Amino acid sequence: MAFNSRWSRLAAFCAALALAVALAPAADAQLAKPKRKAAAQEPVPGQQYSPEFRKQASKVQPLVNDKKWFEVLAALPALEALPDKTPDDERAIATWRLQASQGSGDKDLFAAAVENFLAKGYADASQLSAMHQSLAAYYNNKQEREKALHHYQQFVDATPDVEPDELETLGKLYRQSKRFPEAATWFTKAIDLASSKGEKPKEELFQLRDHCLVETKDRDGRIANLEGLIALYPKKDYYTNLVALLASASQEDRVVMLNAYRLAVTDPQGGLATVGGYLGYADLALVAGSPGEAARALQHGMNDKVVPGVGTNQQMLQEAKAAVASDQKTLAAEAAAAARSPKGDVSVKVGLGNYSAGNFEKAAELVRQGIAKGGVTRLDDANLLLGASLMELGRSEEAKAAFEAAAGAAKDPNMARLARLWMARAARETAAPAGG
Repeated sequence: MAFNSRWSRLAAFCAALALAVALAPAADAQLAKPKRKAAAQEPVPGQQYSPEFRKQASKVQPLVNDKKWFEVLAALPALEALPDKTPDDERAIATWRLQASQGSGDKDLFAAAVENFLAKGYADASQLSAMHQSLAAYYNNKQEREKALHHYQQFVDATPDVEPDELETLGKLYRQSKRFPEAATWFTKAIDLASSKGEKPKEELFQLRDHCLVETKDRDGRIANLEGLIALYPKKDYYTNLVALLASASQEDRVVMLNAYRLAVTDPQGGLATVGGYLGYADLALVAGSPGEAARALQHGMNDKVVPGVGTNQQMLQEAKAAVASDQKTLAAEAAAAARSPKGDVSVKVGLGNYSAGNFEKAAELVRQGIAKGGVTRLDDANLLLGASLMELGRSEEAKAAFEAAAGAAKDPNMARLARLWMARAARETAAPAGG
């Protein structure tokens, strides 16, 4: 875990605090010019020091000016023992202790001085951020996790210009403490802040949030997290997890699952990480009347060295290819019949047959025809098929419009999510340089 320890920044604050200690013999001008005589200084209006404290402090101030920190520390107990100290007396002692302990190099002593300064309420708003972050770093190094977490939370709360990495650190501290809901919240804030700055959120943030959501058994949260992750970092492992979660969330809805598999396997940066994933896609595609998808899924898995290209897998591949060849013989007649039918679903079904066979131009034409006729039962599914066909043709701009229509028509949130992921893929491919 990266901690941005700011002991040096806090040292600058200590110097600034010293300038705020204005005693009769130790006014701002004297602290700025330590070689001038104390007696030449006048009290600063508004500060109230007790007479005894003024007397004793005049002996300590030169030690501060000369940076004789150990002597300053040795002199402070006598000041603290003075009776009837004013609030300004107390603040001056706390400030000198802070400055001297920092100058001594004793981090334990310095941390105690910072804690005391904060507890007494002496720090102003501009000092809180560095003080709390320094204490968080100190306690983290001491393996005192709860104290580190407490002060880092205070640091974040006191820092108006907090950075995504700092929110990530806070999330990690909550995660270390097994406070997973809070950790997930701060990882989310880190992601959102990076995005708002026009930055690409780190992949690790999504991974960390996923772990927290696993611990809290938040399936829907994991699906949403994977949506964001895959949109930016498409990988087969992430797609595999998404497909598994969608299977649970949709209760194995065939339309949802076919579209999920299709998205994963056709993404050039995606795929599936398990044999079961590819075989599941092939089985579902065969049942849906898209043997070409089954063949392509199996071949993809074999090419990726995920699916063994032997035995029943090879037999299934050959059977799927044979079914495609058989379908090819009737597709032209089916397309003509679909054109004459007033039912939009008929054209969409034949469009799926052409998508299966790899006739993507014809598939897009027929699906568009069916949508135009109206009465399509699953308009979200039809538009996703149209977009997928156009993506195969390299027409990602047109595909985005189809995916937007699918998202708008989706009554199932899982289908809307898949439509958004298709849109993200289309945007990536539209932005990719030629040949890249």
